[in-house]
Amino acid sequence: MPAKTTTYTTVKGLNRALAKLPKEASAELRTAAKAIAADIAQEAQGRAKGQGGLAALVAPTIRAARDRVPVIKMGGSGKLPAAGGDWEHSRSGARQTIGDVIWGAEFGGKGRETTQQFLPHKGTAGYFLWPTVRDRSDWMQDRYSQALLDA
Repeated sequence: MPAKTTTYTTVKGLNRALAKLPKEASAELRTAAKAIAADIAQEAQGRAKGQGGLAALVAPTIRAARDRVPVIKMGGSGKLPAAGGDWEHSRSGARQTIGDVIWGAEFGGKGRETTQQFLPHKGTAGYFLWPTVRDRSDWMQDRYSQALLDA
């Protein structure tokens, strides 16, 4: 008898179903989801390094997290250098972190005096993480669907 398949139309429904998985299946799914996210994170890191400037500082902080679904995190509490290449941060104080600039590095700025250190704003297009996610979405969906079936 073929396995029963179910289609989920909401994240809430999927999360409810994932919560019912046996412990071993959940562990397998977490491992597979992290591997998928790690591939995407690695490609996004390469794109960020290629951008240079603040994006290159953000690049090492792009990483996969272990969860039942692919999760990519970026940012952190590492200290932001005072200047580099063609940029200089304008906020005073030594408490500026990489996490303070991740969204400007990804989505740009230049609209205000305080965001001149970023590339031009491109709306929701992004420069390194979101383009990677969009470019690899079919691949991710296929891999994650297979991981769900395997679990």
